[in-house]
Amino acid sequence: MEEKKTISLDFGNGGLEMQEFIEKFSRGFFKNDKWTNHDEDAAVFKEEASPKLCFTTDSYIASPAFFPGGNIGKLAICGTLNDLVVAGARPIGLSLSFILEEGFPMEDFDKIILSLQEESTKAGVPIVTGDTKVMERGSLDGIVINTAGLGFLEYERDGEIEEGDSIIVSGGIGEHAVALLSKRFEFETTLLTDSKYVGEEMKEIGGKVRLAKDPTRGGLAACLNEIAKKYSLSLEIEETQIPLKKEVRAATKLLGIDPYTLACEGRLICIVSKDKEKEVLTTLKTYNTEAAVIGKVTKKREKGFQVEIKTKLGRRFLPTPSGKIVPRIC
Repeated sequence: MEEKKTISLDFGNGGLEMQEFIEKFSRGFFKNDKWTNHDEDAAVFKEEASPKLCFTTDSYIASPAFFPGGNIGKLAICGTLNDLVVAGARPIGLSLSFILEEGFPMEDFDKIILSLQEESTKAGVPIVTGDTKVMERGSLDGIVINTAGLGFLEYERDGEIEEGDSIIVSGGIGEHAVALLSKRFEFETTLLTDSKYVGEEMKEIGGKVRLAKDPTRGGLAACLNEIAKKYSLSLEIEETQIPLKKEVRAATKLLGIDPYTLACEGRLICIVSKDKEKEVLTTLKTYNTEAAVIGKVTKKREKGFQVEIKTKLGRRFLPTPSGKIVPRIC
């Protein structure tokens, strides 16, 4: 008898692959004649309007809910706003909904509320509507936050992606995941979460990039493969150029985790034309000195895609993450 596929925490380990799951989920109801960019960070309302409306939503789980430099509330606001701004939008409002486990400490809830308010105020984007539900004790791990964001499309892309274009990351990778894991597995680190709103960076580089994305779940590896697949590209990454703090290297070796699959919550990956590489990199370095050019587009393909990474020992493919990466990170 054929074994039935199931949804599990370990995508690709006895269950559906993540990409297969997303395609199955989106196939039935994302296609219509009024919205486009369904497979980007934010969908765009394409009926006649100036500027165009952008819309995104996300749900946040984190275990633990509090970690060095932040908590699930900060994560929720920054994550949703970042999905809007990397799509070229100026955020104008957020919705906020909680699902809480019965018995969740009110003191912790108050801290999360304060963090949500602080991040919303700092970004200048109000929370305008929301909802709260409580579930029976034991049916949920503490708290789940859902947010949705609206914005107006403000930046047009700097043309189509071409061979020779540069790939830039706006800072060190994996810092959010390692900060959270240090709390979960009780090891010492000086790292703080990289979670932050990247709207100021995007204001300055918005019209100068071909494409921007934030490398959240699945990290650098998932983000690059998603870009390569969507636009039928071959990408070449220089491993020695990837900004990776010593603490991240040490923690990932200790835990047996690939640092390129770890979620970042305050970084962006952008593709820029070679002639704008220096300008964009200089701008990003004013926000984070570790911003770096990590590779280039080597080929536009008729079909298929690949992400290749050059190491000290040679070349290898950088695959889309599958199986259990690190659950409940973002």
